[in-house]
Amino acid sequence: MIKFFRKIRKNLLIKGKTTQYLKYAIGEIVLVVIGILIALQINNLNEKRNQQNTLQNIYKSIKSDLQEDIKNIDNVIEVSIPLEKDYLAIINQTWKKRDLKNCSTCWAVNMGYADLKIRQNGINLLLDYNKINNTTKDSLTLVIYSLYNDLVNDIHVDLEELKKDTQQFLIPIADSQPWFANLGKGLMSDEFIEYALTDVRYRNYATMIHYILYGKYIPDLVEFKSKGEEIISLIDKKLEND
Repeated sequence: MIKFFRKIRKNLLIKGKTTQYLKYAIGEIVLVVIGILIALQINNLNEKRNQQNTLQNIYKSIKSDLQEDIKNIDNVIEVSIPLEKDYLAIINQTWKKRDLKNCSTCWAVNMGYADLKIRQNGINLLLDYNKINNTTKDSLTLVIYSLYNDLVNDIHVDLEELKKDTQQFLIPIADSQPWFANLGKGLMSDEFIEYALTDVRYRNYATMIHYILYGKYIPDLVEFKSKGEEIISLIDKKLEND
């Protein structure tokens, strides 16, 4: 098309038709400008489509992370909840020697907790995406940010407190009590039973660990699961509409 216009302009110049020459020259310029604008529009559409595809993949990654986290949270809760009655029995001093002898889980009081690592691959991708593209945070992104900024931090703090208190309790026990080595096998000697029923330090640490474990950690996990399920539903709707 451009060559066609050039040929016409050349003929017009030869024939001395300056006015018509200018019209065709302007027409050629207009065509070039229109072509550039169309190319830019196509490029912008492609870039927008690529960004949308990238964001959809990030949301899918977050969904996958949350599904795995929820599965792990269910496992932590399943392991932890039955043990609470044993903590309360120590705290409230309702245990008797025969209760301990017939208890298969009592040895675990103060001896550890179910750890959990929240997966953050998806949220890190979202943070990088919004930083690189300088994009406005939509409502879904804000909900996701809130979950990870608030609850994940709370869970991290809970775990650090559990780790600190459990280690402070265990280290002196491991160094001084001969029955400690058998506890990991679920074997409770008469010496351990007497210790569990009478030792003030054991009861005090049971009180502290119970508060963190059942007053903070487990409730935070339950809340994370609930909000995570809501976000999964929002992601599904977002992907369906896009």
